Amino acid sequence: MYDVYIYIYMLHFIIFVSDYHIISYHTHLSNPSWLDSAKEHDALITDPPLSALGHRQAQETADHLSKITTDNNVHQILVSPYLRVIQTACPTSNVLGVPINIEYGLSEAHATPGSVLPSPKERFPYFPQISVNHKSLLEVLPTPGYTCPKTGHPCEAFAGRYVQRLGEFASILETTYHGKSVVLFSHAASVALVAALLKCSMRSLKFAPCGIYHLERRGNEGPWTLQRNGESNEEYVTENSPTTYPWGFSEKHFNEREGKPPYHGSSEGIDLDYFVEKEGESKM
Repeated sequence: MYDVYIYIYMLHFIIFVSDYHIISYHTHLSNPSWLDSAKEHDALITDPPLSALGHRQAQETADHLSKITTDNNVHQILVSPYLRVIQTACPTSNVLGVPINIEYGLSEAHATPGSVLPSPKERFPYFPQISVNHKSLLEVLPTPGYTCPKTGHPCEAFAGRYVQRLGEFASILETTYHGKSVVLFSHAASVALVAALLKCSMRSLKFAPCGIYHLERRGNEGPWTLQRNGESNEEYVTENSPTTYPWGFSEKHFNEREGKPPYHGSSEGIDLDYFVEKEGESKM
């Protein structure tokens, strides 16, 4: 019994869930898409809501997470500050009874730091699952001279600076939540965070809409092991949109020409194998 207790106590896992990143588009011309309406009403086009299908997928994912986390107490739910990710996380917060902590370190690629997105306090009246007392573990800084190709706001250069940020965030996670269990809701590009923890290449990693990556580590300093791959959601999601698919990094994300959207800014020597540790060298 003592050994079992120690085993459970030392169990440390992180679960990543990607957002459903396609908003609801309407095919009939008299009913314009959300994007068209957002532009008309000067809304932030990089912060769309979930589609109806996205809400259904979020609930199915929450029901599945409640089953696979039954034997482990989830200590924290960390969520990217974007609306669609908050909406994806809310059903899980409800079924697990754990509040949502808005974490800027999990922000989307081309993140626009500062007051562009509503603050947790501003989101709270509409999403009472949010804890307004959480202080983000990592703040995202704009890369000097770079702006979001969709909004014109100062932003973090993609893909190089984004990957560097998630490498830093992986190290912060390991230190802050050592020996605890955490569920993260982020974006498809956060496969970079999976690679940072596993110290592997990003070449074969893909993230499905509402996909789940499950990583575990037993022992104080043991390596992370991959328990579940998030490249598919077929086990628990009953319907997928024909316009969404598992996403992953490719060579083009690290060979961009400066100033050419949607990829811009020097990759600064970063490539798909950035997190693969070489002898005598560590990225973390």
